[in-house]
Amino acid sequence: MIANVQTAETATVITPSPVYFDAVNINQPAPKYKMEVLHGWKKTLVRSRIRLHILYLALANYKSLRISIKVFKALYAFKKIVLGGEVTKIVAINNKYYVGLYTPGFPSKEFDRFVEGEFNRVIPLKKNADALSFIFFAITKKCPLNCEHCFEWNNLNKAESFNLGELKAVVDKFQKDGLSQIHLSGGEPMVRIKDLIPLIEHGKDHSEFFVLTSGFNFTASNAKALKQAGLTGVVISLDHFDPQIHDAFRGFKNSYQNVMDAIRNAQGQQLVIALTLCATKAFITWDNLLQYAELAKNLKVPFIQLLEPKAVGHYEGQDIFLNDDHLKLLEQFFLTLNFDPAYKDYPVIIYHGYHQRRVGCLSGGNRNLYIDSEGYVNACPFCHTKNFNIKDALTTSFDIPGKVKERGCQLYEPA
Repeated sequence: MIANVQTAETATVITPSPVYFDAVNINQPAPKYKMEVLHGWKKTLVRSRIRLHILYLALANYKSLRISIKVFKALYAFKKIVLGGEVTKIVAINNKYYVGLYTPGFPSKEFDRFVEGEFNRVIPLKKNADALSFIFFAITKKCPLNCEHCFEWNNLNKAESFNLGELKAVVDKFQKDGLSQIHLSGGEPMVRIKDLIPLIEHGKDHSEFFVLTSGFNFTASNAKALKQAGLTGVVISLDHFDPQIHDAFRGFKNSYQNVMDAIRNAQGQQLVIALTLCATKAFITWDNLLQYAELAKNLKVPFIQLLEPKAVGHYEGQDIFLNDDHLKLLEQFFLTLNFDPAYKDYPVIIYHGYHQRRVGCLSGGNRNLYIDSEGYVNACPFCHTKNFNIKDALTTSFDIPGKVKERGCQLYEPA
């Protein structure tokens, strides 16, 4: 266990309000959520199953044991660099296993396509493989919140750019070339629930779907309808363990309670759940990060995603970039929670900044890209490259990932 951790010099320690305990322990029975963070022999057993399956896929594709072993070793060497070591936790949810938020559940055809796409990066396959692993797709400009860090700020609450038919056409375009996951954002995608449900139902047979939400309108009935439509999981923004501070950051009263309700409603439908934290300079201390993780653990949330603030949207022109002390602390938290046996029952931490500074960015048309609410294709939600409008690509045949790669990322070189 790592002790005596030095906190970032400019950070502040905020004592959490006890109000969140009331929000968690509401007078309703907790939903029976079939989730377990596997470690020890259980993790070893599942990991062996996954490895054998990946080796089988390699043999089926390359017809050569030598090549299959070479690709297998290269894949795992790259994975260890990205994750900071050998996987120590695997999340079991509803008879599927997840090693991360952006790797499809095993076993599934989406998982197989994802793996074959990674094979193709090492030694090209003789068949078409996924050029992208997933996309972020902002399906609406509408949002009732006033979030401090909103990267879509300049597009919010204007006329929509897509009707339902066009949303489906975009999904079809990417699924035609193979795509393991689609993450639907906005604005607040739950504002557009009437289109969200048929959109997911339209594409559910070819990709996993996730909804990125503040928790707004993620009611029990909407969660049930989304699950029935084919939703795999939900990524919920929670930017502080203190309700008042979170609500102020989101510019919306009761936003914290919406998060708590959304978690409960998602668990009732056996959805994969992640909490996303925009880790600001004011938040980053060891105590704050650990209290956030403790809350997520108590809520039975399997994944926490750490995002660094970027000077886009509502943060444009502001001094929000983290310094070296902040970054070191985030990396230490990432490694400790994922690999220290003392935290074996805690959620899996996802921190893109760790691998970005070692192997480059995996966005920018490399493994994913971002379609904003106006339809422009960008390197990622934080790198607004606006390469072209996706509507122009619906009737044209060209290499979408390749055109995004031409401009790449503002901060990192793609791996």
